Amino acid sequence: MIWYTQEGSEAFNQMIHETLQKLSEEVKQAVGPAFEALVLSGGYGREEGACVIREGRESLYNDLDLFLITRSPYRITPAVREVQKTYEHLLKVDVDIGAPLTISDLHRLPHELMWQDLLYGHVVLSGPEDVITGNCPEALKGALPQVEAIRLLLNRGSGLLQAIREAHALSDPAHQLPDPDFIRRNMQKAALAFGDGLCIVHGTYTVHLPDRLDRLQSIMDRIPTVVAQRVYDLYRDAIVFKQRPDSFDTTGPSLQNLLDQAELWVELFLYVEEVRTGSRFATAQSYRDDKRIRERAQHSGRRLLRNLIHNARRSRVSLRYPREELYRDLTVLLSQPKPHEPSWQQQTQTFLHTWNRYN
Repeated sequence: MIWYTQEGSEAFNQMIHETLQKLSEEVKQAVGPAFEALVLSGGYGREEGACVIREGRESLYNDLDLFLITRSPYRITPAVREVQKTYEHLLKVDVDIGAPLTISDLHRLPHELMWQDLLYGHVVLSGPEDVITGNCPEALKGALPQVEAIRLLLNRGSGLLQAIREAHALSDPAHQLPDPDFIRRNMQKAALAFGDGLCIVHGTYTVHLPDRLDRLQSIMDRIPTVVAQRVYDLYRDAIVFKQRPDSFDTTGPSLQNLLDQAELWVELFLYVEEVRTGSRFATAQSYRDDKRIRERAQHSGRRLLRNLIHNARRSRVSLRYPREELYRDLTVLLSQPKPHEPSWQQQTQTFLHTWNRYN
């Protein structure tokens, strides 16, 4: 039997399995002859998904992350989206079917965190069992490039920024969160990224959640004392939260909790960049002023023309990928969070607009 969550009962896991089998069959029928496989990744693909109790019943908590593999280039059709919406309504979580991949695409997957996570943690719901393991590049099995640490921290730091904005907005009694758990979840995701980012930059990261705390412990003597214990404690709690959200206070963190974590994010991010680049950044502003390129892979060959086009659409002249400015801006935004000031709110709104487009 396949276990999608270690926290749920055998009957709950069986229900997930049967539901996913039905979903995959409906996706297969909707895609037609181009269909090769449907693969579940993410926490549930690694047997590490969360189980929560809603209205007295075991329920899913995390999104379902699915990869559609096709025999030829394919675009998601309304029929596939209809299947997606049906199961979102049934399961009460987002069902994410990403851009379809061909076998040729799998052969060319870049050495990035999301693809290594896919390689080492997935369930083939329909199609050849080795569709991923037999077609991914050998390089994906090696230690991740250090740049993956800052890419992860950028993404989770952006989530933390959104959580700060929402926590401040809640001071208005009329403000309602679209997702009541948004703030709590994004704070825990940021804490998990703290430990994962440190492990990536020091070459000890593992996909498997139960082993991650030991990996972080193994490098504690390399991490500045000022952040080491705070990161360890937050990381330990984030690992527990990822599997058992119900074990935490459902009221969520306060705005001050989020501001404290933002301060830690900046300290940690600058340390990771010190390890990665060999340069020391005394302040967030000094990091922002540094003009070097962060993601070199986005600045070679044909990608330079792509970058030029992206910037032209933003009324700018530059060969740099727009995500470059996000690294520099986020360090300052989180080092001096001022959610009560309209100017900070405007700056963060502009930042998040760019992040949503180029993340």
